[in-house]
Amino acid sequence: MPKKKKKNNHSKKQKFFRIVLWFTSGLSIGLFLPWYLYLHFIVNNLFVDYNWSIPSEIYARELILYDGKNISKSELDFELSSLGYKKKNQAKKIGEFSNNSNKYTLYTKGFKFLDTNEKPIIARFTLNNNVLSQLNKPAVRLEPLLIGQFYSKLLENRLPIPISQVPNTMVMGLQAIEDRNFNNHIGVDFLGIARAMIKNLFAGKIIQGGSTITQQLVKNRLHYKSKSWLRKANEAICALMLEGKFNKGKIIESYFNEIYWGQKGSIAIHGVKQAAQYYFSKSPKQLTIAEQALLIGIVKGPSWYHPIKQKKRATKRRNTVLNSWYETSVINKAQWQKARNTPIDVKINTSFTDNKYHDFIGLVKQQLSQLFSKDMLNRQGLRIFTTINPYIQTQLVSTLKDNTDKLGENLQSAAVVSHAITGEILAIKGSKQPASFYNRALLSKRQIGSLIKPFVYLAAMEKLNDFQLSSLIADKPIKIKTTKGEYWQPKNYDGRSLGMISGETALIQSRNQATVNLGLQLGVKTFVQFLEDLGLTINRSNHPSVFLGATELTPLEVNNLFLILSSKAQTQQLSSIKYVTDSENILLGKANKSNKLNLSQHSLHSIQNALHKVTTNGTAAKLKWTYGFNNLYGKTGTTNKGKNSWYVGFDKDYLATFWVGKDNNTATNLTGSSGALILWANWYSSL
Repeated sequence: MPKKKKKNNHSKKQKFFRIVLWFTSGLSIGLFLPWYLYLHFIVNNLFVDYNWSIPSEIYARELILYDGKNISKSELDFELSSLGYKKKNQAKKIGEFSNNSNKYTLYTKGFKFLDTNEKPIIARFTLNNNVLSQLNKPAVRLEPLLIGQFYSKLLENRLPIPISQVPNTMVMGLQAIEDRNFNNHIGVDFLGIARAMIKNLFAGKIIQGGSTITQQLVKNRLHYKSKSWLRKANEAICALMLEGKFNKGKIIESYFNEIYWGQKGSIAIHGVKQAAQYYFSKSPKQLTIAEQALLIGIVKGPSWYHPIKQKKRATKRRNTVLNSWYETSVINKAQWQKARNTPIDVKINTSFTDNKYHDFIGLVKQQLSQLFSKDMLNRQGLRIFTTINPYIQTQLVSTLKDNTDKLGENLQSAAVVSHAITGEILAIKGSKQPASFYNRALLSKRQIGSLIKPFVYLAAMEKLNDFQLSSLIADKPIKIKTTKGEYWQPKNYDGRSLGMISGETALIQSRNQATVNLGLQLGVKTFVQFLEDLGLTINRSNHPSVFLGATELTPLEVNNLFLILSSKAQTQQLSSIKYVTDSENILLGKANKSNKLNLSQHSLHSIQNALHKVTTNGTAAKLKWTYGFNNLYGKTGTTNKGKNSWYVGFDKDYLATFWVGKDNNTATNLTGSSGALILWANWYSSL
């Protein structure tokens, strides 16, 4: 009997242990299987099926150099400086230029254009009296300036590239600094962790970590904000999973495209391509050994080792990296010595957040939104090639900033500059402030006053039998009863009436009464239809005040209207975008050439001739007699009580519209010639 009882006790213990075992196994499976599946999902979502958020890049027009090109030294030097070229006694490296006795040597960077892949070359030429000559190539095409980007809500500036575009020294050098056992471990370096723990124990503080490049990639992609053992465990398991899905080349490629390299305002600089652009205005392959080592060094702390704000600290860190590279045979002794003796020479590329081009980019975005979705613009890495001229834009910004307040208190200004023939927009500014977020050039509609007059005379030549600018019209008082039973009596600015005068004189001297009398012969409806045929939508179209500019347009719309005159109707529409490609440089769309208007070239020539005389002995005559300008065409515009001061002027190259007024639309003491024309002249003088 006792033996049986003992056997029963043993059986009960076995049953108990089996229950505990099953319970523990079930609990483990219940807890760890969901955890494993969760981490497996994370790896697939963040790595296997991951799509980078790549901002679209917006480029200015490219600068092409050729014999006979007209370009000033100040403009050329500005372009080279903006593109990140460094002035040296001798240009020996990519991205350098020299200028000795007006003889330039330029080592270009190359660029992948739509039609060709321009390779870096050494260009030599002479610049005398603003004319380029003796160029050693048929033509030199410089890379266009990056003026901005469209970002996703993450505000990450990143442009992923294959590992083949990263210099081998950087690839091997990153491993030498961050993870020397990278090619041998399975995602987690257990020996490295043990070594780090021993070193930290003897040092009494944490001096070395044990994370691998794979773990750091996981950490960066997971965006953990707090440190914990659970986070470390997640990183380790994900790293092991990642190593099972990708080879080492793919992992280090992802790491180079993921690394955080600094901050410019609200924009985070990620990836080696953008880091090279941000700090050196180069591609990764064009970086010197010293520049590569600096970038690898500051990965540890972009703010702590900032190469401009903390130059000594950054230099010390770079040299530590170089020492490690030499010790591990990444570089040889000669490379090591040369790189260590090279001073840090960094010029931050401001194009990532430069508000100088904010107004133009707003126009580009408005036009692109009709063709591309917001997601495509913000995340799919489009390349947008535009028409803006960075030098002219800079001169325009300076002109409005430095001169608007000299005209009076509480004034604002806006301007648009385009090519006089092609209609390509070269510059646009919507305020006198360098950085402003209300683009008056694009959004503010104001009465245009006498700017409409050339089109009254053009319409008369096109629509009335036998009318020419030599024809006589009556500059005399007129009283018109409107549909509301009120009387409208336009007056000339000087309070006088000149009687019978030629149409040309009336236009040159901007006579109101003569213009209205001619307009009535034409008819309000006929004139409004003529303007609509030119592409305008006119308000208050049933009132004869339309002949004196009682309609509201933005500076951009005004410039578009006068493009008809400056181009002699060869171009009807302003354009800001040349073409758009995807991230693989495949063309997605390009600007369409506008149809020519069916206008008489004789009529257009007559109007142009009159607008030239406006600048010599008309309302804009100070352009010649005060500023000494010749061969210009233009028209002033003033509305009641000087609420709006306008000037539109052009030559064979440039068409520019300037506006001055107050945001509350109250009176100023300005006319077109005492306000907007002054800004126009100051801008034109700067070219």
